[in-house]
Amino acid sequence: MNFKEIFDALQRFDEEYIPFPPFVVAVDAVKANIALFRETGIAHHLLLLGESGTGKSSLCRWIEQQYPRFKLPDRDVTPVLIVSVPPAATIASMASALLEKLGDPAAASGTVSAKTARVITLCRACRVEMILFDEAQHIHDRGKSATHYLVGDWLKSLIDQTGVPTVFLGLPRLEKLLQVNEQLRRRFSRRIRLALGQSDKDTIHAECLQLFRSLGSCLPLPLQCGSYGWDELGMRLYYASDGRVAYIKKLLATSLRVALETEINEIGPSLLEQAFTEEIWWEGLGKLNPFNPGFGFRRLDRGNEPFESGSFGNGRRSSLEPVC
Repeated sequence: MNFKEIFDALQRFDEEYIPFPPFVVAVDAVKANIALFRETGIAHHLLLLGESGTGKSSLCRWIEQQYPRFKLPDRDVTPVLIVSVPPAATIASMASALLEKLGDPAAASGTVSAKTARVITLCRACRVEMILFDEAQHIHDRGKSATHYLVGDWLKSLIDQTGVPTVFLGLPRLEKLLQVNEQLRRRFSRRIRLALGQSDKDTIHAECLQLFRSLGSCLPLPLQCGSYGWDELGMRLYYASDGRVAYIKKLLATSLRVALETEINEIGPSLLEQAFTEEIWWEGLGKLNPFNPGFGFRRLDRGNEPFESGSFGNGRRSSLEPVC
């Protein structure tokens, strides 16, 4: 297989959405909120929480594709406005980010009140039906509680004045912003967590395996469990990904690339072992590699390991995390 064919296969796989249950629940919730707003004018809001690599940005891309911008003779129509919250966000920088996405040629100009008024006017002119704030934890990361309250109060006012459904997507610490501002908290009473391990019926190991096989059905090569058996491979996948969706996809993508480059006709434990070392942890060799026969079946969360505890938030994030 030549380089272009390998690239095309990897690109097709990269464009596949991650069909795990919480992602589907979030998609359905967004679609339902837009449909309700179109039928009744009622705006329901949603908070989507998840660690890096759980599909928040993938969800934004999916929504943007389902509700694309289009042109009318007198205006551009933007059914869904998706804004990435800038780091250390202030009210002024958030207003500018919104204006830029709305096509304002002078997005950085004006006072906060003037920018806010333009955001509201343009949302109405562009017929915005939903606003999504991606990386919304950056609002919380700015300043102390007093600052959080001011930004939260501005957001509450903006949400009320635009009158459209709003979605916040961010890391779990985003909840602390809502704890500071009671009125904002009431508007985001529905919360969905994008994470494996929430099923009452299946273990997280089984969910990892289900996702692995579901994504694998999109590949041009078959999946094999080798001598481990599928149940054991599911456990190894959990320890290799820490139960995080993006890592499972990265393991498959790297295994596919190596297989196509070396003309291997299946993806099994040996390729996954190599992919883990290449993409997740370069020191993950021998018994420290979940796909190695000598692995000790424990979380890799000790010092300098990829899922080291205590680094961020709830202790499950690593500096090696990919952004999905």
